[in-house]
Amino acid sequence: MKKLQTLIAILSLAFVQLAFAGTDKAGISYTDVKLQIARIQVQESVSFDDAVESLKLRANQHNLKFVGANQLWKEIEALTGKPSKRMEIFNFCDGLTANKMFTADPMMIAFMPCRIAIIEDATGKRWVISMMMDLKLIKAMPADTRKAAEKVMAAMKDMMVAASKGDL
Repeated sequence: MKKLQTLIAILSLAFVQLAFAGTDKAGISYTDVKLQIARIQVQESVSFDDAVESLKLRANQHNLKFVGANQLWKEIEALTGKPSKRMEIFNFCDGLTANKMFTADPMMIAFMPCRIAIIEDATGKRWVISMMMDLKLIKAMPADTRKAAEKVMAAMKDMMVAASKGDL
């Protein structure tokens, strides 16, 4: 029975991945996948820097490695010579989970590393935003990969909430 469930999960994942939207003139093929964008507003009492620190500390508690950041607002200011609203993208990774996902389906590399952004909008409100894989995509993975992916997704949600509250 377990082999049948694994086979069904692999076939389901393959079916999702083979739903091509087309191929362009350069020979690049496209795969349609459902994504979710999660966002949570940073509390007014929490500074941008405190939200960043909370995000990184909570990632560490979940054993997600901080692997880089893009301070996009600084580049915009350098290119335009004008002040920009602050926006930063942070990258985190669990190498073992990444390997399991990649092994199950090389297309999963598109979700790596995990990215969470903290931005300031036009009104000065701060937001924590991240792309999340659709649960159907996760559920179609082999059991051990699914459990690891669910753990990372739960950690990302916890990191976002911690950043929004300034929790250390």
